[in-house]
Amino acid sequence: MGEARRTRLAELPHRIREWMARWPADLRDWRADLRHDPGLLWRTPVIRVGLFMLGGVALIAGARWLAVALVPGGATAFEQATPYAILYVACTDPACRASYTTQQPRDLRNWPLVCEKCGKKAVYRAQVCPDCGGWFATAPGRSAECQFCEQRRAATRPATDVQTKPINPDDAEDPWK
Repeated sequence: MGEARRTRLAELPHRIREWMARWPADLRDWRADLRHDPGLLWRTPVIRVGLFMLGGVALIAGARWLAVALVPGGATAFEQATPYAILYVACTDPACRASYTTQQPRDLRNWPLVCEKCGKKAVYRAQVCPDCGGWFATAPGRSAECQFCEQRRAATRPATDVQTKPINPDDAEDPWK
């Protein structure tokens, strides 16, 4: 730092003390000048900065009010989450395959649920099939394919004759069957 800067910083406490001593007189003089020229109020930097800050706060509050008014049914900070979730579920029993909505606690961990239609404990969360549009559930450890599409493919698949023994007796000893 330069020498001039150090002296200015060292003089700072003295300058503040002098300003504190003379501010009542300066305020009286400013008020007297304000009586003679009321426009002086708007030319004062402190008043201008204060008005700009007040205008900025009003602008931000107005923008927030407008945003809340334009959003339909928006969540506010005062709303609390419900303790229940509405789930779309489906039964994995091949004889039932019922799908429906159910209301369960959000912290539900005891799967599978009991089916409303067949009464078996085979109900899991459902998902929609992108091919047929049907709702299906997948039990853990089973294929994640739509059971309705699997049944349709199995019904349309041509029946093939399965050979159990080779036609040529020489082929029986070959290792590549």
